[in-house]
Amino acid sequence: MSTQWALSGEKWRVEPVRTARPPILILGMHRSGTSLLTGVLCRLGLITGWSLNNEESVFFHRLNLEIERATGGRWDDPVPIERAATDPDVLTYLLPRLRRELASVKVAFYLGARRFWRQRSLEDLDQPWGWKDPRNTFTFDIWRHLFPRARLIHIYRCGVDVAASLRARERSRVQALSGYASPRCRTLHGAFSLWREYVDKAFSLLPDGGEKDILHVRYEDFLTSPRAVLAQLVEFCGLQPCARVWEKVMAQVNPERAFAFRKDPELWAFYEEVKGDSWMVRLGYGNLDLSVKSPRAI
Repeated sequence: MSTQWALSGEKWRVEPVRTARPPILILGMHRSGTSLLTGVLCRLGLITGWSLNNEESVFFHRLNLEIERATGGRWDDPVPIERAATDPDVLTYLLPRLRRELASVKVAFYLGARRFWRQRSLEDLDQPWGWKDPRNTFTFDIWRHLFPRARLIHIYRCGVDVAASLRARERSRVQALSGYASPRCRTLHGAFSLWREYVDKAFSLLPDGGEKDILHVRYEDFLTSPRAVLAQLVEFCGLQPCARVWEKVMAQVNPERAFAFRKDPELWAFYEEVKGDSWMVRLGYGNLDLSVKSPRAI
């Protein structure tokens, strides 16, 4: 979708943030490997923000929460965010607020004290940079007005493993007491339905720069063929890691985490139930050979 229509004909215009390098937004369904991927890219040289929580920039995470509040959406109910991205009234309210935050001293919570005193703003950040948040999947259609050259990395994972991991998290005592708890995701079917919404949205995204500016990464390929996938990521991000860091990162990737559901009879039964889902089939999860130690799609 072009970003121009929402601005044309309006009484206001928001100046894009003119950065030396376009940001790289890392996105994908929750529990799909966004944190793993971001941690690896950070070690390889991508700036992902100071004051990280679960590999997320606190600064941009807070702004994504502001978008949620303004649109009435939530991480587990993202459709209102998607609708609001085409609502001129919402954009009139949100974009100037986000632009002011990006130009404020609060950006120090992304840059960190040393880099902030040296550069003072995102505009002068002349290194590969970006931020991770699964919410970017739906908030990107708002961020693109402010960062029209933004590039995207989308990581996706088998829906059964995502649903199982999300259900386990939502049933935990700590999560239940948090403001982010999701009754919807306390069941496999509910979590799987949310996975479908995120995957459907992520594969519909098209940056202003076209298909060359979005990279889709399969979580299981990342685990079982890390060298090839990391080579793609390093080139896409414009990173130049040294050999020592590269090999250290490679050694930390555990292929046994791929298709974890195969070890659980309940999850295996759930897989048999949903393997014919259109997105499971399209993404190569509909007919899996799980008889080998490191399974692959057939």
